[in-house]
Amino acid sequence: MNKIILIFAFFALLGLVSAFRKNNFSTEQKLAAATSKTAETFCPNPKFRPEAWMKKFLDGLSGSKSDSDQIKYLQEQIPTDSHVFSSDQVIQTISKLTFDSSRLKSMELLNPYIQSLSSQNIVDILGKLTFSSNKMGALKLIANTLTDISDKSKNLIANQFTFSSDKNEALSILNDISPRNCIYGTVTAKIAIFVIDTSGSMDFKFKVNGETISRIQFVKAQLTKTITEQLKKYQKFNIITFSNQASQWKPDVIDATPENILAAVTYINKLGTSGATNISGGLDLAFHTKEILNTIYLLSDGVPNSGVMTVEGIKKYLADKNSRRQEKVKVNTISFIFGGPENQDERNLSFQFLNAIADATQGSFKGISE
Repeated sequence: MNKIILIFAFFALLGLVSAFRKNNFSTEQKLAAATSKTAETFCPNPKFRPEAWMKKFLDGLSGSKSDSDQIKYLQEQIPTDSHVFSSDQVIQTISKLTFDSSRLKSMELLNPYIQSLSSQNIVDILGKLTFSSNKMGALKLIANTLTDISDKSKNLIANQFTFSSDKNEALSILNDISPRNCIYGTVTAKIAIFVIDTSGSMDFKFKVNGETISRIQFVKAQLTKTITEQLKKYQKFNIITFSNQASQWKPDVIDATPENILAAVTYINKLGTSGATNISGGLDLAFHTKEILNTIYLLSDGVPNSGVMTVEGIKKYLADKNSRRQEKVKVNTISFIFGGPENQDERNLSFQFLNAIADATQGSFKGISE
């Protein structure tokens, strides 16, 4: 009888331990999910181009009379500030342009620096173009900035075209767009590599709506959203991380199939932080890609303290790397500095270094800070 009681007691104890573990695991899961949800849904408020910058920019644009002069001016001036353009600033810019060709080029150059446009904004922009073919070209360039993605907004835009064939083409373009990510924008490159800083400082935390998340948690959530919501089967991608040294998820780029995207999400979720900041180490692996690489998306929260560490050095490094490629590789850079002990001078140094990388490769630079 005592043995039977002991056996029952043993199994009862096992049940209690199992229940405790289950409840404890469930709590951990809920906490992880809450943090992940915060990191997934939070987007920093955009910082628009300062009024003084815009005034000088628009005055200079008005002074450029020929089509070629206007395009050259846009190419030189748009990358000189890390802030995004508001919808009003986009329309102000296009309104200053004289020719449809320069308006179309402006939309190509402005696109990486636009956080979002409403359907009415896009209607207003299309209204400034003369010919239907140019309107269609413009829509292809800015459709991915649309925020109110609904049948009503799509039809509003499509109705700016006269012929039914053009309306159908416009709807086809609009139906194919994916939500624009507030960090990575829209990834349209056929071959893209995401290079992510996993140095120790990426573990610095900041508060959002009462929740505390780290820089790396936020970046992992945004990268996950980007590859799951945007990448199409015809695109190829890879993920590279760097701290003291760099490592890559796959030996080379792979197709963005559902299976590969799922595997990439698993890899992203396991990323941790440690060590120093070796930006050139991460770029080294990216430039070793065997296929014709289009675009690198580089995100960091600081300036390098390992590898190539000066602005002049990184420019020379990139010129050398691109001289060996069949096609020039564009590096779009993002400086993400939320939370942490960095002062404004240190944040400005990060902006300066990452902006130099973008400038040297004709990429875009986005500085995101508190």
